[in-house]
Amino acid sequence: GAPTHALPVSFPLALWFLQPMPRRFFSASAFGGSLAVAVCTALVHLARAQSAKDGAPTQGVIWLSSPGDCILAAGTHSRVTWGAETLPKCQEICEKDRKCWAVDFSTYNSYPRCKLLIAPPAGATPKQAGISEATCSIKASQLSRYAFNGRLGSGAMGSHTPVARCMATFNMQAGDYNGCDFQGLKMSGTDFSKASGVGTTFSFATLLGFQARESNLRGAMFERTEAQTSKFDFADMSDSMCIGANFRDASMEGVTLTNAKLADAHLDGAVLTKASLQNVDGEKASFRNADMTGADLRGARFTSASFEGAILFEADVTGASFKDADVTGTVWGFVTGFDTVDFTGAKGAPSPDAVACTQKAAPCNPFG
Repeated sequence: GAPTHALPVSFPLALWFLQPMPRRFFSASAFGGSLAVAVCTALVHLARAQSAKDGAPTQGVIWLSSPGDCILAAGTHSRVTWGAETLPKCQEICEKDRKCWAVDFSTYNSYPRCKLLIAPPAGATPKQAGISEATCSIKASQLSRYAFNGRLGSGAMGSHTPVARCMATFNMQAGDYNGCDFQGLKMSGTDFSKASGVGTTFSFATLLGFQARESNLRGAMFERTEAQTSKFDFADMSDSMCIGANFRDASMEGVTLTNAKLADAHLDGAVLTKASLQNVDGEKASFRNADMTGADLRGARFTSASFEGAILFEADVTGASFKDADVTGTVWGFVTGFDTVDFTGAKGAPSPDAVACTQKAAPCNPFG
């Protein structure tokens, strides 16, 4: 099932070593015993966080697919059922089975074949003789996504959008990718600058170091996307769905996030100078140490959000709500609309006297 407790600090390190493209190797002699111990500890924590024995997801299942037969993990097996005549029917059989992590659907000598896997597959093989239209589909989860070595898309490759136009590559500059489906793909380092991705899906994708300067991403889907250290400077991400997305340390100068859904998103350390966050829903989002100098936060809702150490110098906070938020150590200075902000229940909220900060020409801290 899905994880129910917080992951350890060492988890990101473990994920780095588990990245399937390319495989990561290390030598204790080359990197030192301490690093080897740290990595082993991280892997142990990861194994505790979730294993195949915990059971596969059965609620709100999202399917990720790749062409070809599934490669079984070492020591596991599959069982074949001949009753499912289509991939969706095969997935339906697996969906409510906690012992089923993936399906391998193909047509073998004109007969549809549905294989149910008891563990996340390690990847997918090329097309085999006698087998046509083979598809390996996995239940999207933290464990299955990192066990799979290869590219994953939503549904069978090309079933939602034209393959030629929506093929993910390293150079996607100024291209038309409106409505494409890149869900769950690993696109780290991709250059998406000045490209158009209106309504495009990046949910559950890995976009580390993604370059999307001046791109059009209106209404795009970034649910649970891993996009730390990426660059979205001057991009239009208005009306985007970014629930649970990870934008830590991202460069987002001048980005437009008007009406975006940022609930539970992580923007710690992000550069959001002169960004537009009008009317965003940032409930429980984290902006710790983010630079929001000159940002437009009019009408934004940051209920229970975290702003410790954030810089809001010269920001427009007219009508914004920081209800029950943590604004301890937040730097306010020369802001607009300070007296219209809702600080009800906020931790470390400025006192009414701190409004004087809005009259200073340099950043000031209302707490001294």
